[in-house]
Amino acid sequence: MSNKQVISYADLSIINNALTSINSNIQHINSDIGSINFKQNHLESELQTLSDLVHNFIQSDLRQKALQLAETRQGNLKQDLQIKFGYYAEVRRMASGILQAVDTGVVSDDSLKFSTEEVMLKAPGYWLAPALVALSAWIRDDKETHQKALNEALKRDDHKTTLFFMLIMRRLQRSEASFKWLERYFMLQDPYNLDKEFIIILEAVTTGVFPPASRQLMTSSVSSWLEILTKEDDFVNKQKQRWVELFEASGQFQNGKYPILKKFSPTWSSLSKSLKDVKAHEEIKTKFEDIISLGSDFSKSTTVQLDEILTLLVTHFDDEELPLQQKVRLNELIIELDGDKAGAQALMDSEMSIFTEHVNFLQLLTNAAFNPELSGATKTTQALAVSICQPWILQAHDTFTAKSRNRIPQTIDFKIDDLEFTTTNGSNESKLLSEQDVYYQNILKQETSKLSYISTSSIFGVLLVLLGLYTLPGFLPFIILAIGGLLIFRKLRQYNKEKNEITEKVKERQNKAREVLRGCIAETVDYRKEHETEDAKAEKVRQLLNSITPEDFSSVSRETARNII
Repeated sequence: MSNKQVISYADLSIINNALTSINSNIQHINSDIGSINFKQNHLESELQTLSDLVHNFIQSDLRQKALQLAETRQGNLKQDLQIKFGYYAEVRRMASGILQAVDTGVVSDDSLKFSTEEVMLKAPGYWLAPALVALSAWIRDDKETHQKALNEALKRDDHKTTLFFMLIMRRLQRSEASFKWLERYFMLQDPYNLDKEFIIILEAVTTGVFPPASRQLMTSSVSSWLEILTKEDDFVNKQKQRWVELFEASGQFQNGKYPILKKFSPTWSSLSKSLKDVKAHEEIKTKFEDIISLGSDFSKSTTVQLDEILTLLVTHFDDEELPLQQKVRLNELIIELDGDKAGAQALMDSEMSIFTEHVNFLQLLTNAAFNPELSGATKTTQALAVSICQPWILQAHDTFTAKSRNRIPQTIDFKIDDLEFTTTNGSNESKLLSEQDVYYQNILKQETSKLSYISTSSIFGVLLVLLGLYTLPGFLPFIILAIGGLLIFRKLRQYNKEKNEITEKVKERQNKAREVLRGCIAETVDYRKEHETEDAKAEKVRQLLNSITPEDFSSVSRETARNII
């Protein structure tokens, strides 16, 4: 009996150690399996957050670098302009100086001759240099020098030289000579292929500085060109498209306003684009209100107005400066938009025709309406150009509005912890929250089902109990019963512990996801309200555009303004 007990005790020790080892391993395995999905989802969430942070950092860094590069390039480009064309500015200032000298009579003929001839040496190829020599010679009554210099100026740039002397003769009150120059200028013109400086004619029409005969020639020519060009759909459609592109580039979207939607909505790209579209209406409205609020200054004398028009002609950059000026403008836009190269390029694309050397008359009007500074016009002429372009500007805005409304996302999607939601305006919040609750209840069931309730150690425990109760003699069954019961108790306690841990983890996930879902819904409501408010401004823009007429923006008579269109 004693030997049996020793043998039995030794056997139980081995079994107990084996069971303990098995139980420990199973506990670790069950614990790992029970939390692996949670860790994976948590890791994916953190990786997505990290990815967003890295993306935002990269974008911010790229914009900052683009801004710094644009500022550096801007300085270099302006320096290049100064080096290559800096002397042009001095020549341009001299034109105004000569006119003032004629007015005051305080500059000698010799001084005029010396100054203008020096310009010829320092500005080779520039049309204004021989034009100033011709003007100086004409003032001195030096017919031979005047004719030679005039021929050279016409050779270098016939159109600008003709315009220059047309304005000079008008300023010096030589109406007949001015009219002859004007007739010559219109003989050179092709409404399909105008030089950029034709904007000066519009300026003259707007300000009304020419006598009736000259004004009638201008307005009748402009009117006939409009009639010809507007009959061809291709020309008008191109201008409409340019306005649509300008409107599309006008909207500005405030980054960071809807951070939760940006992070959790797969439809964020279309949401932000749509909001950017409708926010353009306020920008458009402000732009046109600024334009039409600028009336003509009737207090200015004809001399002052002519000087301003002459300044526009001689100071507006010439064709050879266009490539550099184009680069300067692009960098200006990048700086204005804080390094947003894509936005700057979109605006630049809408302005590109301003840098084209020759354009049709409709394009010329659009350029003046787009950007008078780059086109060489005043704000008053911009207003007149807008009023003439009003029909196709209005149609372009209608097209833009229709396109933007067609792009409005009908539903907004969220993806939170691998669960996808869809809403229209956030009104189904309760339903979405219920779906989320069911989703996490299912996760909890799935995770807890992976726990091994009747494990190998439990089976061993039961077998030992049965073996002790029915086959072994003496006190040995009670010892085995105690060991088996202990193993089962330990397993049950471990099971409950792991179940509670999983429940807490799933609950934590659910609470975080619930906060995110509520945040998405709240931002959806705000987004829809803002979108609706901004979109409603389209009608106000339409009313404003409908109210624009040419008569409001010309200092000539209403009848003359009507003749333009």
